[in-house]
Amino acid sequence: MIRKIGFILAVLLHLSICIAQEPIFVFEDTINDDNFIRITAFDYYSSNRLNNDFMDKFLFGGQITNEIKDKNASRLKFVNAIGGEFEHSISSYSPDVNLFKREDWGMKLTFSDNHYASAHFTKDLFNTAFYGNANYVGDTMDYTFSSVQYQHYQKLGVGFYHQYNLSSITVNFVTGSRTFKGSLNDSYMHTHNDVDSIDFYLNGEAFMTDRFFPYWAFQGTGFSVDIDYNFIFQGKVKNRQVINFKMSNLGMIFWNKKTHNYIMTTDATYSGIDIQDLLNKDTTIDNSINWRDTLNIGERIGSQVDILPIELVVQKLPDQAIDSKWQAIFGFKAIMVPNYFPYLFAGAYYKPTDNIGMSSRVSYGGFAGFRWGYNFNYWVKDKLYFSAGTFDIIGLASKKYGFGRSVNFSMYFKL
Repeated sequence: MIRKIGFILAVLLHLSICIAQEPIFVFEDTINDDNFIRITAFDYYSSNRLNNDFMDKFLFGGQITNEIKDKNASRLKFVNAIGGEFEHSISSYSPDVNLFKREDWGMKLTFSDNHYASAHFTKDLFNTAFYGNANYVGDTMDYTFSSVQYQHYQKLGVGFYHQYNLSSITVNFVTGSRTFKGSLNDSYMHTHNDVDSIDFYLNGEAFMTDRFFPYWAFQGTGFSVDIDYNFIFQGKVKNRQVINFKMSNLGMIFWNKKTHNYIMTTDATYSGIDIQDLLNKDTTIDNSINWRDTLNIGERIGSQVDILPIELVVQKLPDQAIDSKWQAIFGFKAIMVPNYFPYLFAGAYYKPTDNIGMSSRVSYGGFAGFRWGYNFNYWVKDKLYFSAGTFDIIGLASKKYGFGRSVNFSMYFKL
């Protein structure tokens, strides 16, 4: 189990090297009568407390000095979050395949590979992991409401889209590769003054898939619905305005009958255990103690229903087809999970020529604080488009002042 949890943390941190909170698509025209394929990738990692200097060494190796630990520990407060999303998708749009015998509705096919990971941890849990309990003799370390979640799944979807505004609805078959989800309720550890015993009160639950390898593990199936609607209207200055409303992952995964489900209810005192030996995974202790029985962890192997991370996005899209060189962009995103805070952003889009666009924006929320980003768009003879950028320039450039990384890419080509 410890190895599997370690794998989850590695994947969560791996998002930092692939690293956009939500990609902004540029609206172009209300006539989309060509077959085209769109490829998108947006990947990010962020934290509101832990900087890149700490994360890089934790992930890639290197000495996490006391100075690095102390600087990160000093930032810890009641809410300490880390998380990320990693999504690659390819979609095809076929205007000649008309659903419901409506010529203005075409068929959309899509496939995406998705990772979602998030965690919330208390200051005491961080200190236990990286300092031990030496500074808490005679004191209580509180782990209440700490949680971690990771899902890796694929979506194979079929749906229809409106050729004039690219609004769409897609029904997806979902395959689950792997997952881990765990949470603690009222939980703490108390070290007695004479350091000869430790009181544990742990109350939590978790479940995980049986295997974490290979990459395409296929350990669950499910369904989801994605809705993407572009609302077009005329603004006060007679320029067209486009507001995008999107809901994704309205569905669930049914993990198979080999899924491990755990319930932990521990209220006991233990003596003769050195917490540092426990954290350092001392093999003598591991071989002499059955930790599942000691901590009163009950296990059940059976199927598990898991809700996908539902996403809601409302954003004003830039419009490349209008004459204005400057346009405002703004919006918000919410993911219906405990560790994610509403993500807000605002900025400007600049169109120097008909085939070039660029934007910059500031944002706040999600798993982190303030971010500043830049994005570049380019069209090639109305047949090829690509976009690339980051929504966290500081994170890409700095280890000490960056609290995450972000890279996004999008392209389409007409057939």
